[in-house]
Amino acid sequence: MIFRIAFRNIWRNKVRSLVVITAITLGLAGGLMTAAIMTGMIDQKVRSVINTELSHIQLHDPSFLKNYEARFVIAEPAELMQTISGIPGVKSVCLRTRLTGMAASPNSAAGVQIMGVDPEREKKVTNLYKLIPDSSGGWFNGSRKNQVMIGYKLAEKLKVRLKSKIVLRFQGTDGNLNEAAFSIGGIFGSSNSVFDESTVFVKKTDLDAITGGDSGIHEVAVLLYDIGSIPLIQFRLKKLFPATEVQNWMEIKPEMGLLTSVIAVEIYVILGIILFALAFGIVNTMLMIVFERTRELGMLMAVGMSKSRVFNMIMLETVFLTIIGGVIGMALGAVLITVLHRFGIDLSAMAQGLAAYGVDTKIYPFITREFYINLTIMILSTGLLSAILPARKALQLKPVEAIRIV
Repeated sequence: MIFRIAFRNIWRNKVRSLVVITAITLGLAGGLMTAAIMTGMIDQKVRSVINTELSHIQLHDPSFLKNYEARFVIAEPAELMQTISGIPGVKSVCLRTRLTGMAASPNSAAGVQIMGVDPEREKKVTNLYKLIPDSSGGWFNGSRKNQVMIGYKLAEKLKVRLKSKIVLRFQGTDGNLNEAAFSIGGIFGSSNSVFDESTVFVKKTDLDAITGGDSGIHEVAVLLYDIGSIPLIQFRLKKLFPATEVQNWMEIKPEMGLLTSVIAVEIYVILGIILFALAFGIVNTMLMIVFERTRELGMLMAVGMSKSRVFNMIMLETVFLTIIGGVIGMALGAVLITVLHRFGIDLSAMAQGLAAYGVDTKIYPFITREFYINLTIMILSTGLLSAILPARKALQLKPVEAIRIV
């Protein structure tokens, strides 16, 4: 009975109730959209880091990670790759020679990371080959020797273009300085301008020919089917290869793991502020209702309605208002997020600024189910907390005095 009465009471002044519900709806829908855009940006950033730069897990010689010296190579890399490939959950594995060197053109020079790879295996671990436009060459097309893939930022810095010649200088595993001319076979453009300016890719066989021997393997990149399986497979790899350093993408780039955690907290803080602001509006509305119905509430208590029932009635009216606005707001937000996730948000006008932070120009907003559950709890909590003050005000009414109020 008390539920039915409370629900009917909120529609006694429809305009006021609709204003409150509309405010809650728009506030939550806006908060959800903000959260979805932020989540989409971070998700895109993480996917870019994994699929373009790092992969899920990498293995190195522990000494190599200290100063990236070429002499610290991984022992028996072929056997290691074969073993890792047989682990359930592993999608692809590739071996890389990683050398710190210099790229020079007739116009300029820049320090770079030289990645010696097997082009076909690299295609199974990273998506760089997809990031080379048709007008900018291709991923090691043909059988020409000494091809190099560079980023568009490095191309701008060196003032070179497709088929231009650049000289790569690097120190081999034997400590000797080597250099050779390479022809630009492709220019890639990722969402990370820093990566595009500092990393070049060549065939490992070309590096071996320049150094006159095996240039060694410094890095093993492992791509998984599911990002959620990283802890289990990483633990297994550490057991299988105790002499190597096994790191996941967050350990390789701790700033990305920190950024993901910070954004998750920021999203809840933003929604908390929105709900906190809405709570003031709800409290104000319910206090007005209590003052307007002082005579009515006094009569109800005079004819025998207990104070606990009056308290519960005001509480339920507040909670109903909050829940109705919350449900409509989440539904509206979910529809908008679904549409935008399908078509994406084009931010190409800010491409240069976003590239500096490694963010793509097209963002696909989304929200997890867990977030909706947590938001529902937050909405219910807001409704309950907002109801306490108006309900307490109702309890303070004295039936005899309240009845006399005209």
